[in-house]
Amino acid sequence: MQLNHWSRKIKKFGGIWVLICFFNYPVQAQVPIPLRVATKSFAPLAFEQNGQYTGFSIELWKEIAQELSIEYEIYEEPTIIALLNSVTVGTTDVAVAGITITSEREEKIDFSYSFFESGLQILVLNQSSSSIFSVFSFLFSPILLQALCFILVSILIAAHLIWYFERQKNSDMFPKDYKQGILEASWWAVVTVVTVGYGDKVPKDMPGRIIAAIWMFSGVLLISYFTASITSVLTVQQLKTDINKFTDLIGKQVATVKGTTAAAYLANRPVGLLEFDTIEEAFKALEERKANAIVYDAPVLLYYANGEGAGKVKTVGAIFQKQSYGIALKQDSIYRERINQALLTLKEKGVYDQLYEKWFGQTN
Repeated sequence: MQLNHWSRKIKKFGGIWVLICFFNYPVQAQVPIPLRVATKSFAPLAFEQNGQYTGFSIELWKEIAQELSIEYEIYEEPTIIALLNSVTVGTTDVAVAGITITSEREEKIDFSYSFFESGLQILVLNQSSSSIFSVFSFLFSPILLQALCFILVSILIAAHLIWYFERQKNSDMFPKDYKQGILEASWWAVVTVVTVGYGDKVPKDMPGRIIAAIWMFSGVLLISYFTASITSVLTVQQLKTDINKFTDLIGKQVATVKGTTAAAYLANRPVGLLEFDTIEEAFKALEERKANAIVYDAPVLLYYANGEGAGKVKTVGAIFQKQSYGIALKQDSIYRERINQALLTLKEKGVYDQLYEKWFGQTN
């Protein structure tokens, strides 16, 4: 009798234990541990340094994960297209970098609240660092070469005329020997046209003096023509290199990264669009003068201009086409609301402002 009593108790408590395990299991199973978190090099928001991922976005995500007690593993995708695709197909749970929130992307993936306000900006070569190139560009410009050739031919014509009429009666100044005579006559033509040395050789015969008078008046026109040519070359150079705002990019070669909001913005603009897989390739194209400028996210361009590209490149113009960055998640992700709550909490605690000041120098 007593044995049956204890048997019933064991069965009762055993059944309760089974029920507890049964109802507990699905709750644990629906929380994947660790989360797969993808990023993409997007300094200063996300990049790899000494084998560790860092940057404003990465450090913000670490704070969010700590706030939510979430375990995760982080890896890098090579391009923004690959990053977004990994979230779309579900191989990635969360994507953190500098991902612009757009209506087109929202159709395929979900976004957290915006955690960073940005926009597009223009990066160009620092012209002061390319002064040697500018000098060579000036010296070998077609307009200047054309002007120099015209003046040289005019000097040779004047030299032959003065030598021909002066070689008989003024052979001491213009020798009868052709080679020596043309050299002396050319010297006379040069110093006469620039009006700095006339007087060491003087034509004596009347035809020679007439040639000299015509040549002196022609010299005024030649110098004016040469001055105008130099001015024209400098003006053309200025038009080619001065980029201070977006309208200055019209007709020029502009580099950016494939699949980005910058590429979408430039696609319908009157510029020569050059698309690269990475921003590093765009930087190289600009420095090799294959592109006149880069249009891309302002934080990335500013970080490069103040770091690796210091002295070589500079940002110009105001930020345009305002953008908002968010954390990308799979559609209907159970983490979206929790991440949004964590973002608000971090801002209320001042953690967000501390991170922002660390990476950008001042709170937004």
